[in-house]
Amino acid sequence: MSTWMRTLSSVPGLPDARVICLPYAGGTASAYRSWASVMPPDTELRAVELPGHGLRLAEEPVRRSADVIRPLADELAREHRLLPVPRTVLFGHSMGALLAYELCRALCERGAPPSVLVVSGLCPADRLDRKANGLLAERRNLLLDHIRQLGQTPPEVLDSPTMRELVLRPAQADFELLSHAPAPAPTPLPVPVLALAGRHDFVQPSYLVGDWRRHTERWLGMRVLYGDHFFPWQSEDVGYLLNELARTAPVPVAMTR
Repeated sequence: MSTWMRTLSSVPGLPDARVICLPYAGGTASAYRSWASVMPPDTELRAVELPGHGLRLAEEPVRRSADVIRPLADELAREHRLLPVPRTVLFGHSMGALLAYELCRALCERGAPPSVLVVSGLCPADRLDRKANGLLAERRNLLLDHIRQLGQTPPEVLDSPTMRELVLRPAQADFELLSHAPAPAPTPLPVPVLALAGRHDFVQPSYLVGDWRRHTERWLGMRVLYGDHFFPWQSEDVGYLLNELARTAPVPVAMTR
């Protein structure tokens, strides 16, 4: 059983498609559970659970993306060789967009490219404000204010010393990871890339998110959707979009040989 991924919806036998979601800073795999109900019947929905988060809360959080990408890519590539699934859709929101991009590149290097990469709510790493992310990782008071401003975590959680610690510990590690994010590779991805942005996202406005076009040979454009930084959970658009991609994304050339 994988320690990195949780299966949120499964299908009998080998699925025709797989959607793999990567988490935002401080997020858990369970954040994507609600999308299981809108997946096609032949599509498996999975989400990555990082050390120190969710069901892996007792583990030490990682602070460098390479410590996530290497074992995760190795696991998925090994699985691809044993039980290849025709279509894999990679989705990542906020920090997850950075991890999804790096995972996509690592899978291409291992001969297991996904069908499509969906990056949501984050600019490429070469446009990240590393200093700001580093300050959030170092100063808990600033991080707490930032989390309150985003509005995704219930106030009663942040007001409880015990619960607040469970939020801040993984979030600090994640912002440290963002502060050391490696720049995108100079060679554009051979995989189609679609970008998503929130219409009222003050953290990552659409003009920054759209800069992903520079990092792929096959730009699918950008969609600006209703909501703020957590727009994927403020409308049903993203879940249904992933449903569409799971059904229609092209099978990678490596899978058709």
